[in-house]
Amino acid sequence: MKPKKFFLTSLFFLFLLLAISFPIRYYNQKKPLISPISDVLQIVSIWSQDKDLIWRPEKQPDNLALERVKIAAQAGLVVNLTQNKLLYAKSANQVMPIASLTKIMTALTALESTPIEQKMIISYQAAQVGEATMNLTAGEKLTLEELLYGLMLVSGNDAAFAIAENVAGRSSLFINLMNEKAKSLRLENTKFYNPHGLDQADSQNNYSTAYELAILAKYTLDKFPKFRNIVGTDNITLNPSKDHKQYWLTNNLGLDKTYPGLVGIKPGYTDDAGYCLVGLIERESEELLVVLLNSPNLKQDLVGLLDYWLE
Repeated sequence: MKPKKFFLTSLFFLFLLLAISFPIRYYNQKKPLISPISDVLQIVSIWSQDKDLIWRPEKQPDNLALERVKIAAQAGLVVNLTQNKLLYAKSANQVMPIASLTKIMTALTALESTPIEQKMIISYQAAQVGEATMNLTAGEKLTLEELLYGLMLVSGNDAAFAIAENVAGRSSLFINLMNEKAKSLRLENTKFYNPHGLDQADSQNNYSTAYELAILAKYTLDKFPKFRNIVGTDNITLNPSKDHKQYWLTNNLGLDKTYPGLVGIKPGYTDDAGYCLVGLIERESEELLVVLLNSPNLKQDLVGLLDYWLE
């Protein structure tokens, strides 16, 4: 075959291959990566009829008691949950990126739609999600409960993506669920674009306010005692099984080492969000919830706020 003819023939087959492969790739991108565990439409329908009373402060001032404690965080909030009393607020209605505080909503959405003992398949895509991870391996199967420990203790971005895929079939559908849940809780200044909270170059970052994060956290704690147990766990070993390897997970929050009586919930950090925290403190008969957003010194702000009202 002459070189020119050979070149034209090769070019023809190359274009033919591309013409076939692009529709297949498009189809594969649109179809579920994993068969969804939950009926998404049914879940949203149930939430729209949800008559549960949702706690929220009676008043939501932007700023309160700023003269009592100075914090470096851009926004902050302290609520005495026992007395249902707002103690402190700094720019508490300001919309801000929330980093992996996102994972509180990821956990809530999963718990409201899937049995905690449900096994979930770890896809290649989930195992490739980077930064903070629980080091999942593609092909493993873990229960939702096991993934929640990885999600909340070590802030596993791979766990967040695996949960999203398994619950809804695709992470994009799970993100829709997260936003529908935010609407049902009347969190008007909260929006999610991913299930883990990482900064996104191709879209907006997840955002909320200190007030709305407090509402979300209390709702999740009250409705799911198992969530309270998970975030209050200092460390746990997930023993190896036929489905997965062994996992050793230690709570990033440090709990009592960070502040006496700290029993959860979640720290977070990205370049855009800075250091963030939703913290739950139990002291004698009192229970306080603290939210800090974009703090250059998270522990110093936390200690300053809590020492004022607890010491």
